[in-house]
Amino acid sequence: MSLLFPNGYKCLVCGKEIDSDKKLSLCDKCLNKLPKINGSVCFKCGEPVTVDSKYCVHCKKELPEFTKCFAPYIFDGDVISLIHGLKYNGKIYYARTLSNLMLQSLLEQNIDVDVVIPVPLNLRREGERGFNQSELLTVAFSEAGYKVDLAVVTRSKNTATQTHLTKKERKQNVEDAFVVTNKSKVKGKNVLLVDDVYTTGATINAIAKVLKLAGAKNVYGVTFAHTIIK
Repeated sequence: MSLLFPNGYKCLVCGKEIDSDKKLSLCDKCLNKLPKINGSVCFKCGEPVTVDSKYCVHCKKELPEFTKCFAPYIFDGDVISLIHGLKYNGKIYYARTLSNLMLQSLLEQNIDVDVVIPVPLNLRREGERGFNQSELLTVAFSEAGYKVDLAVVTRSKNTATQTHLTKKERKQNVEDAFVVTNKSKVKGKNVLLVDDVYTTGATINAIAKVLKLAGAKNVYGVTFAHTIIK
């Protein structure tokens, strides 16, 4: 575990030496520069909204299946670099810092969570990448004592990458793509889904749908970043 998640030494953004015992491998300056989500957010997806709005324009059109999603940062600037470093450059030790910041975001929500589930990755893509970044991002939750289940939700089919798809195409792409393998593990439970980025919410929403059908009480979602769609 220490080899996969080295604890500090240098800031992940600027390379400055920092205390090696920190859970966050970021210097204070770079941490404070990350585009944090503050102020009023959508009650459903967590997107920043004006003070007098309960929901964002997207959730107003169609309320998601999940109870609530939230993220500490906007998908911009150094946040993009951190996520891309983890996903595409094999820097899996980034996951520890990102996961701890996501855990802080959860604790700020003051909600009860019975089980934490990482979003399953396309099996072909996981084979090519060598890991599922969502699984890596559960490390801080596991260390904090949350029950993490890697197998209760699986993909029933390999879907195309969501990266270049429209919102409508994303929704169609993940429709019927997930199954709950053991309903007893989620029935009556508060479930937290973990993923790296919230874009349209199609993936988390598709999983929330099957979890609710399996009897889950509430389905929450936490990501490291939230994409702002104009």
